Amino acid sequence: MAEAGSARTGGERPRSDAARLLLAAARERFAVAATDLLLPQAARLTEWQRITAATLLARLIRSIEDALRVPLAQSFAANEALAAALSSARVPIALPILERAGVLGDPELGTILVRRVEEHRYWKAHGAGAGTDLLVEFVQGEDEALAAEAMDMVIARSSRFDRFQEPMLGHVDLPAELQHKLVWLIAAALRHYLTQQHGQRAVDGPIESAASDLIASYDESAGLEAVAARLARQLDAAGRLSGELLARMLGEGALPLFVAGIGVRAGLDHSATWEVLSDPQGRGPALLLRAASIGRDEAAAILLLLNTHGRLFSGAEGEVAAEQLDLFDGMDEASASEVLRLWRADPAYRASVARISTRGVRATEAA
Repeated sequence: MAEAGSARTGGERPRSDAARLLLAAARERFAVAATDLLLPQAARLTEWQRITAATLLARLIRSIEDALRVPLAQSFAANEALAAALSSARVPIALPILERAGVLGDPELGTILVRRVEEHRYWKAHGAGAGTDLLVEFVQGEDEALAAEAMDMVIARSSRFDRFQEPMLGHVDLPAELQHKLVWLIAAALRHYLTQQHGQRAVDGPIESAASDLIASYDESAGLEAVAARLARQLDAAGRLSGELLARMLGEGALPLFVAGIGVRAGLDHSATWEVLSDPQGRGPALLLRAASIGRDEAAAILLLLNTHGRLFSGAEGEVAAEQLDLFDGMDEASASEVLRLWRADPAYRASVARISTRGVRATEAA
């Protein structure tokens, strides 16, 4: 039985060590991508990726800002100049303040933005203009429960694009903790604007009230990732979440649904599945497919699709699908599942393991 950490990873290692190193490598790539987003001079992302991610961030912040500006304009209606400024849709207020303060360096936010960019890149490569739509087939099918979940995903998917089919990211697509953090950051930026630019006093009560109301209305279950996870579980319960269906999802550019589906098959949540898929050394997809009990023919088709137009989170082109298929063939389901056990653990534990698995630690161990 071949170990999941094969010669491609630098020699035979204990399975637990292979899991730790894979986790560290994936987290490191996310961190680099997030740093690249916030510090473009690092030149880690392509120009299109940087521009798209920056645009997504600006739109995300503006959507939250607009939701806060409406009640604030009403609260300060007596100050005509301030109410007019808050009601104007032309000038962003929060983003310049947040950029000057240097507070947008949240790695989780950067990771989510880059994931959304990669999702859109994949959709443009595989799904844009496709003549078929799996979701429409589900909606029109006889299974009413499945049709309802598919319709929810059609609605959620539509919010991911503007009228020009460019990507969008709504605050409903953020994890709850990150959404709350971003709302309070933007609220603080608006406070700075109200007090410093307009000399407004007694601002904290109205700002806190507006932010609290927005947070209270947040429904994480309405985001595309949550909807995709529900649909994937429904397909799995119906015995329809096959390798062939997963390959079709990828073929139609439905990357969020594929991530949810392969995650259900492998027993991982959405974030963990993305992390394994984006392994910069290319081992993650083969591990996922083997742990998910995907057949060899379907695995080959999926690996080929994932590597067309460059791997996820990597601009690398090349025929790496064959090497990944060799890795898939060289392990069994039990060994792959054991390596992925770390991704089924508590996210805080996983983050702690990644935090101490630095380049320095790995270099010391290799010496």
